[in-house]
Amino acid sequence: MTQLLNEVTPMGPGELRVEVLGHPLRVHSQEGPEALGRAVEVLEQTFRDMDQAYRLRWGNPPSALDTSTWMLMGALNLAHRLVVMEQEASQHTQDLEQKLTKLLDDVPDDTLAAGPLFEGEE
Repeated sequence: MTQLLNEVTPMGPGELRVEVLGHPLRVHSQEGPEALGRAVEVLEQTFRDMDQAYRLRWGNPPSALDTSTWMLMGALNLAHRLVVMEQEASQHTQDLEQKLTKLLDDVPDDTLAAGPLFEGEE
């Protein structure tokens, strides 16, 4: 279970200690405990996914990697996922803009001729 750690080590402003898969980490965060807990869950799931992919490819767990390398790889994996999501969101936005532009182009610019509805109004 992921939890905030209470240690004697003095912490700076905005610093928190979290545990990720049994490894204590010091992080800077202004997020609340719920958001930070969710972020740690996502990070832990990323490490589990990486571990599973490593096992599938090489047949055994990544025991030769040191913790800092594994953490860096996890952060890079998450950054890559974020970039892909941003690109997909940008493409989706561009597609919507093109559809809206096409719809607006299909609408005639002609104003309606004055008819009985507008008679007598000035």
